[in-house]
Amino acid sequence: MRLYLTGLTALLLLSGCGSSPDIALTPKLSHYATAQQQCNDYLEGKDELTNDVEHACKQFIKRLEKTNAEATKLDGDNLSKSERKETKIVFARQTNKLQHQYAELSKSVQEATLAVIKKDDIEAFKKGIAFPGNTFIKPYFDYMKSKSPEFDNDPKYLTFKRKLSEKLMLKAEHSRKQGKRKKALSYFEQAANLDNAQAAYETGRLYESSDVDKAIQWHEKAVEGGETGAYYNLGQLYSKKGKTKQALEAYEKAAKANSAKAQYALYLHYKESDENRAVTWLHQSADNGNAQAQYNYALLEIEKGNTDKAIDLLQQSSQNNYMKATVYLGKYFYELKFYGRAIKILSQVKNADAFYLLGKMNEEGAGTPKDLSQAYILYSRASSLGDKDATQAMKRVNLQLDKAQKEQAAKEKMKREKMMASMVKVCGVPPSQKIIKKRGKLIHITGVVSAPVGRRSVIIYGDDGEDYYLLNTRGMQENEHVDISTKSTGSTASVSSSDEEESDIYQFNYLKKCIIEEEQ
Repeated sequence: MRLYLTGLTALLLLSGCGSSPDIALTPKLSHYATAQQQCNDYLEGKDELTNDVEHACKQFIKRLEKTNAEATKLDGDNLSKSERKETKIVFARQTNKLQHQYAELSKSVQEATLAVIKKDDIEAFKKGIAFPGNTFIKPYFDYMKSKSPEFDNDPKYLTFKRKLSEKLMLKAEHSRKQGKRKKALSYFEQAANLDNAQAAYETGRLYESSDVDKAIQWHEKAVEGGETGAYYNLGQLYSKKGKTKQALEAYEKAAKANSAKAQYALYLHYKESDENRAVTWLHQSADNGNAQAQYNYALLEIEKGNTDKAIDLLQQSSQNNYMKATVYLGKYFYELKFYGRAIKILSQVKNADAFYLLGKMNEEGAGTPKDLSQAYILYSRASSLGDKDATQAMKRVNLQLDKAQKEQAAKEKMKREKMMASMVKVCGVPPSQKIIKKRGKLIHITGVVSAPVGRRSVIIYGDDGEDYYLLNTRGMQENEHVDISTKSTGSTASVSSSDEEESDIYQFNYLKKCIIEEEQ
């Protein structure tokens, strides 16, 4: 059996390590030069050849010589038109046969290379994978991986590893889109174990809601591989474990890598203990487009009297879909009696304050024709979201409505009540302190998605002004306005909201999107 290994080693010597090729190849066949040289070197030691490889090499060299002879004729000038046509036909036929012989030779070399893997002959293996027709396959990769660090920097090994991890990433993303979390996690972990930093990051994110320690391990591996975005996640996870020092170190690394979220997290941490440091981070976060930071930065500018700067920041925050900024702008322009601008801004959000102010402008005819029926409807919406002033306003407007208007208002109210009944039946009851404390209660929540906590958990800034911790979410994007059905868990989660320190808020399990169409 040692005869086999020696033969393979001889076959796969690189050019320059044996005799010169018997014939000089034309440019048309020059890509076979390395294989030609290796076969000629190999055939010099006939007493050491295996039958399959010896036969394949002989057939390849023989066919190469015939094909090269025809190519040489074509390169010459002494052929007639008919002779050149005939030679081209013969050359094409010989080329096809040569390709077949080369494929047979490559197959023999591959089988020999697999054989030396079993015998653990590293030197013979190196020669095997050097053969140009020997396609790099997974058994080669697995063998090289088992010999780490021997092949860690081998170009073929690295290329195969990168492509393999990319395929696994595609499978993971496909599984995740289908809601197959465990399968996605398995693929991500496999890719991460191939030194794919992005895969390590995604693995960490999937573990965040179920195993904080594992999530930390994977995020640390991600940052080691250059995925700086994982520093922010590490900051969140260390904070959750009460490791403030490590959390700050992670946040600062993320912030220096220009993470607006990390910069905002540092602002929240320092705002009570080191105002100057906190404001510096707040400015950076706002400059990098964080909507919450832009809103809080605007409030600071208002305190300083820098109104123009504050309005600019509020507009940026509003454009980034931060509801509090939009409502603030609407109130600001209302107080300045710029009613047209206030209506345009407040019409963008479904919020109790927005409905109340829009109702007030319809009642007063401020920036829009006076319309008590519309005012009543808007006050009704604000009232349903818990605005007590709106409830009183409904009563006041009702007294002013004439008979026709009251009939119209009654119809609108009935229509609204039908919608509310349909909503309760399909989506659950509106949230209230009494209801959400009960486990398993079907509850309807509307609001803006913000502050993701792990891959499948988010905080919802409710249209009613309350915050909700939502578990097992699907397909939600940050800053998206959602209309959803949930179930209360009866328990709370300790989280940091957008502009407050850590607080406890009630948890809910996401069930489905819930949009009730209004009757025409």
